Amino acid sequence: MRRTAIYCLAVISIVLTGFASASAEDISQETVYTLSFSGIRIANAAFNTTVKDNRYSIAADIKAAGLGSLFSDIAVDVKAEGVWKNNKPETRQFDLTYREGDDERTYSAAFSRNRVTSAEVNPPHGPRGPDWVEVESRHLRNVIDPISALLLPASKNPCYGEIAIFDGETRLNLELAPVGSRPFSTTGFSGRAIGCAVRFRPIAGYEREDDDIEYLANTRELVVWFAFNDELQVYAPVMAKIPLKIGQLQIYASKFGV
Repeated sequence: MRRTAIYCLAVISIVLTGFASASAEDISQETVYTLSFSGIRIANAAFNTTVKDNRYSIAADIKAAGLGSLFSDIAVDVKAEGVWKNNKPETRQFDLTYREGDDERTYSAAFSRNRVTSAEVNPPHGPRGPDWVEVESRHLRNVIDPISALLLPASKNPCYGEIAIFDGETRLNLELAPVGSRPFSTTGFSGRAIGCAVRFRPIAGYEREDDDIEYLANTRELVVWFAFNDELQVYAPVMAKIPLKIGQLQIYASKFGV
């Protein structure tokens, strides 16, 4: 279940840090999401972003809520920090703590110039099996953390390209393609949302025979919808439908950048 949660986090990663227009003043914003599984609310996710002097910090807190018992023992705390350079975010530090029942594990990675300089999993995993795909040094270049990953700059066609992600253990790519637009309204936003079809491609730091990873890698139904924040000049996710082997996870922004 940990991997599914991490990969869903990568898909819904929220960055509301319009650095190009924010250097002259501090910015503090919050976006809140409701996560539902097969129509039942299972969790709330709050992403708090601060920007100061072209440095950003994003703290995310995902906790179980509602009547959903399937995910009731899962909680995720995340923090990403970095700088804005050449109209792109550059991660400096990423930390994720994943709790499932009494088990807790932290994934950390330090970055410099778009490269991973160190990574740690605590407590460490035991010996890996023959299906484990090892992360090599070549996998750790030109990467970004999963929270800063889906910052889509202002563009006529933002849903193009490939995003390389490292979360402290796993290296993966997200491939984006446009699927149109639709009306969207919530607290803090009313307008049109842009749809991106997302292809999930695991690269290293995973087990080849993992059923959840295989299912995500083969699906053609993963779509994320982005809204544009006028003040911050970025696109950020407001809706997502993530097909899992056991059902569909839906994410909806009940509060956007306020």
